[in-house]
Amino acid sequence: MKERKHDKLPNQDLLHQQPLTVVPLGEYTSELSEVPHSHDAYMLMLVQETKGGDNLIDFRRYALEAGRIFFVRPGQAHQRQSRQEQGILVSFSEKFLQTTGTSAHEVLMLFGSLYQHPYLDLPPQLQHTVEQLAHLMEMELQKPLPDWSILLRYLYILLRYLLHESVQVIKQLTPTRHSERLFQLSHLVEEHFREHRPITFYADALAITPKHLNSLCRQYLNTTVADMQHERLLLESKRLLYFSSLSVKEIAFELGFEDASYFVRFFRRLTSTTPMQFRAGGAESTMLVAQNPAS
Repeated sequence: MKERKHDKLPNQDLLHQQPLTVVPLGEYTSELSEVPHSHDAYMLMLVQETKGGDNLIDFRRYALEAGRIFFVRPGQAHQRQSRQEQGILVSFSEKFLQTTGTSAHEVLMLFGSLYQHPYLDLPPQLQHTVEQLAHLMEMELQKPLPDWSILLRYLYILLRYLLHESVQVIKQLTPTRHSERLFQLSHLVEEHFREHRPITFYADALAITPKHLNSLCRQYLNTTVADMQHERLLLESKRLLYFSSLSVKEIAFELGFEDASYFVRFFRRLTSTTPMQFRAGGAESTMLVAQNPAS
């Protein structure tokens, strides 16, 4: 395995200095496509045809299935193991996304990792609508002077359709009054996981008791607040081990651990391997096959 000397994931340029791009999935290839990398943009990957490939997102493996649309946000570890897929890639910048007026909570619903489920399986009619909107964007982008106000509206409409479907899926898993609170918790964990906060910190921020908060997590997410923090710490440690040249001691410090030995015990407890073994063996040694949380 090649020595990793860079301090962050290699970045795949999806935008080419544009705020929005639309390209066929089967035609989009680069030297980074099938190795772990990050993106400079938000990405919607609609799979129309496939022969059994996989999408690897943050060290979890998801099957590439026809009618499935994936949501990948900037900074995530991504790798596509292609099997001659056909589909559509819609990519857009953070600034362009903000211009659509989509709220932070709505972005979290689509691109967050609360349910470990970074995709939607689209009903046929919705897939057809998504394909039509992507085609309209592609046609506009092919003009010598694309009208970005039109493209902005196309993207907004596309995201609204996907949000509506996402809400319906989430409602099957969690009542709305609880899902909003759990999304808030997910956002707080993302902001504070390096600080190793106690559950009381999150419960106070959400104005509920620690017991009630953990009860919601167990009932609807099959986890606890502590486990959510541990999973986020583990993900970040894997990213740093695999894609940076930081020492184990430096990574432990970066992630708020008191000392390296404590970090090594933490990592081994969750992965059954040591940080150095993971770094030497690569991500495949601890790759998780993701399960559909609705099943």
